[in-house]
Amino acid sequence: MSLYFCLRETADITAFLAGASPLQPEPVSVSAALGRVLAADMHAPVPCPSTHRSTRDGYAVRAADTAGANPAAPVLLHLTGESPMGRPCGGTLQKGEAWRVYTGSTLPEGADAVLMQEFAALKDQPAESKDAPPVVAASAPCAEGENILAPGADMPQGALLAQAGTRLGTHHMALLAQFFRDVPLYRKPVLGVLSTGDEFCGSAPQSGLAACQSNTNALLLGGLAASLGARCLHLGTAPDNAQALGQHLRAAVPGGPTPCDVIVVIGGSSGGRRDFSAQAIAGLPGCNICGNDQRVSSGRPLTLARVGQTAIWGLPGHSLSLALAAQVFLAPLLQRLAGQQTLPQHMNRQPSVLARLGLALPVEGNAPTHYPVMLRREHGRVTAWPVAAGTGKTAVLRDMNGWITMPGSDDMSRGGLRRGAAVRVHLFA
Repeated sequence: MSLYFCLRETADITAFLAGASPLQPEPVSVSAALGRVLAADMHAPVPCPSTHRSTRDGYAVRAADTAGANPAAPVLLHLTGESPMGRPCGGTLQKGEAWRVYTGSTLPEGADAVLMQEFAALKDQPAESKDAPPVVAASAPCAEGENILAPGADMPQGALLAQAGTRLGTHHMALLAQFFRDVPLYRKPVLGVLSTGDEFCGSAPQSGLAACQSNTNALLLGGLAASLGARCLHLGTAPDNAQALGQHLRAAVPGGPTPCDVIVVIGGSSGGRRDFSAQAIAGLPGCNICGNDQRVSSGRPLTLARVGQTAIWGLPGHSLSLALAAQVFLAPLLQRLAGQQTLPQHMNRQPSVLARLGLALPVEGNAPTHYPVMLRREHGRVTAWPVAAGTGKTAVLRDMNGWITMPGSDDMSRGGLRRGAAVRVHLFA
């Protein structure tokens, strides 16, 4: 057994994760799309802008009409129209005319330039010509196309806005809202959390603590689900009884009143006479046990199963085992179900830091091994210290910051990580 706490990624776990497929897409308002994953490539249905638009406050003109204009001899143009912001412009600019426009205004037909207002002066007509339109005195010439954004200059029709598999951020929402009201998104995964244990089925303690012990692991999983854009459904707490566990589980599998995409059973997974999780999971109709390995988490087993399309995990109740398994295994599963792709440009990658290893770690076997670590700043650099096996779970929740991964090796005499080796630490969510 390792001297340090670790989590081994067995072939069963790797295959279980690889077998997950995205959930069905559904139309969702762009305003509610933050953190959700696109189910299809989104292309611009029209060019942007769709019409000629002004890039300055000023006057839409014909460039030829302003030729030779200067402060000493301004060119006079009749002001015959205005194009307000946010409204279509249906008029036509004639020779010798000008229209008042603003930044973003649609230009009238016939206009091929915008005279900046800094080079224009508005003059009223004499009293005897009160029915004539005001006059704009242009004190500088305009070149054709000056201060104009042509249709498609920003983005042509058909341009890719966002790729399928992208987890949408606020900038994606702002872009898509220019073209769409709704977008196709993969459905949010529903994570069902079932706690177990006779000791947690009584009334809440009267000690004044903020949360009773039975809630801590469920809170951890609920927080992780929320950070990944999944929905968490608390399935309650079942006593150490195979029949009671089975009743809770049947309610959450396909055909039950509260079906979930993923179910996590917390605790009851060891080999004690009061540990019934694996037995209750195996007893579900149509259940396919994909793995039940005692070697996964420093002697604490992890159960994998499927009922239809619902994935069921039996995780240890030990806080460190649960926290690490949730980050390393459960998070990628929820991301896959939510449609998030594994390509770097799409992944909501876990933040990480580079650190130096505080002590040497030998190879633990041929499976990849994940070690929780505590980060300390020592001698001007960040050092990662693996957590010793048997560490108290409360202290670990306070001190651990992330985990490192060591690839497996069939040659136990070689490999491993030396003290001072550079390692990438994946930070906990």
